[in-house]
Amino acid sequence: MTNFSIGDKVVCVDDKFPPDISKLYTALPVKDATYVVRDIRLGINLTMEGDVSVLLIGLVNPKADSKANLERGFRADRFRPLEELREEQKASLPEQERKELIQPVEV
Repeated sequence: MTNFSIGDKVVCVDDKFPPDISKLYTALPVKDATYVVRDIRLGINLTMEGDVSVLLIGLVNPKADSKANLERGFRADRFRPLEELREEQKASLPEQERKELIQPVEV
């Protein structure tokens, strides 16, 4: 389903939305911004296919005009766990910089 849970910090990695999305949403995530997941659920995307959807603390949107009448969420694949991104960034650093990150700090 997803590789994160409710309460996890996630980073938006895809903020490319269709041009008319503002008719359906009032708050959209921004690439590289950090959010906290407040709910994960199955949803329906714009092509009417089933999709994993997340709701984020700080972004509240109108409810969909559907029988379920649930708040519109965002596709889960637009986000990555914050810790996962940090690990990838460390791995991409030159070896000397990685060694410096794990050295104990003297006080």
